[in-house]
Amino acid sequence: MKKIISKSFYFEAAHNLTTTNNEVNENIHGHSYFVEIFIIDQTNEIKKSGLVLDFSIFQNKLDFIKKDLDHKFLNDITDLENPTLENIGLYIYKRLKKMDLHLYKILVKRKSCGETFILKI
Repeated sequence: MKKIISKSFYFEAAHNLTTTNNEVNENIHGHSYFVEIFIIDQTNEIKKSGLVLDFSIFQNKLDFIKKDLDHKFLNDITDLENPTLENIGLYIYKRLKKMDLHLYKILVKRKSCGETFILKI
């Protein structure tokens, strides 16, 4: 049996893409992004404390990621110079991996476009 919790957040950001076939996306434009992070209980913490991870601790870790991305021009962020939906998901993964979370899945959506990237770890 897998024990998984998730936490989500939104952020607003602008970018432009130079690796696209759609010329419109070469212009600077913005999106509302939805991110959901799933973590799994690999060390059986739920048996010890009743929690996979305290949600307030989880929130604090996600706040660092949101602060990096929210209301930013994504192309200017180091390690995110080509801010495709996929690369944004991978950037979030790299940042969270350093925080000692037992990541299970990362989901990044542009709901208004109907586009989703899922990274299953």
